[in-house]
Amino acid sequence: MALFLRDEDVLNSVSMDAMLEAIESMQRHYGNGEAYCLPRRKIIASSGMLAVMGGGLFHDGVLGVKTYTVVKGAYSFQVSLYDAETGALLCYTQANRLGQLRTGATTGVAVKYLSNPDASTVGIIGTGYQAPTQLEAVCKVRGIKKIKAFSRNPENREAFARSMTGSLGVEVTAAASNREAVEDSDVVICIAATMEPVLEGAWLKPGATVIGAGPTTWRAREVDDGTLERAGKVFVDSAEQAPMEAGDMAGAVDRGIFQWSQVLELRHAVAGLIAGRDSAEQIVYAKLMGTGVADVAAAKLAYDTAKAAGAGMEMDW
Repeated sequence: MALFLRDEDVLNSVSMDAMLEAIESMQRHYGNGEAYCLPRRKIIASSGMLAVMGGGLFHDGVLGVKTYTVVKGAYSFQVSLYDAETGALLCYTQANRLGQLRTGATTGVAVKYLSNPDASTVGIIGTGYQAPTQLEAVCKVRGIKKIKAFSRNPENREAFARSMTGSLGVEVTAAASNREAVEDSDVVICIAATMEPVLEGAWLKPGATVIGAGPTTWRAREVDDGTLERAGKVFVDSAEQAPMEAGDMAGAVDRGIFQWSQVLELRHAVAGLIAGRDSAEQIVYAKLMGTGVADVAAAKLAYDTAKAAGAGMEMDW
């Protein structure tokens, strides 16, 4: 029997706490060679795009693939989860909400392993669909006391600040500029739809941890060259995807101020094979593009949780 889940099933059964645990566990096993990631590949058509990515959790006995389309600005995400021993389809789930949780949880895990333990202030640039779970996850791994949020539309950032203050129980204020959001922040999150840098390295305080979780194309830059120059360590969630999807790094490589050999992978920090940072004063930058292996871990969590709760629809398949 295969379980079919809709976004509302995921929304009602999967919590951020559980997703953080699932993504952290996946990263640890992946870092120890017990998982595999199939990098994202895209088919571009005149009407839109189809993307495919996936992975295997060998420690959990599952394989999976995520597909999604982007047509006229509208996204549609799905994940298929399979039993690695039998090949049977275990679950087919819509993944809009699942991806929102996975993206936030990946940032949360990165902040847990890369930021200073006493980090208490966050600056976020971008207040769209993915922004709420970014802050929810970070607040669960660090004792966050103050958040500054910036987006280009004043009404949107004011509304976001009010909404997140209420949902997180943490003071969230609307910043008048991206620089104001960044300055004096222990953790900086870029989650804006942008093609040009929204963050300058000169704005960062010593010891800051920067998360780039926005666009995934070699043409888009979230941070400037100064950020990479000031960063003592640079992490990604997939070194194989980075040349195609980390535009700030790709551009810096072309200009001769950065080398791909400098890139570290988050999974190895989570597995304890490398240190997330070398000192409290070090600036650390992580570009998180989203990986298929994380989508498989998220789908396995949704499957287990929904199965236990009797959610979704089962069918012979």
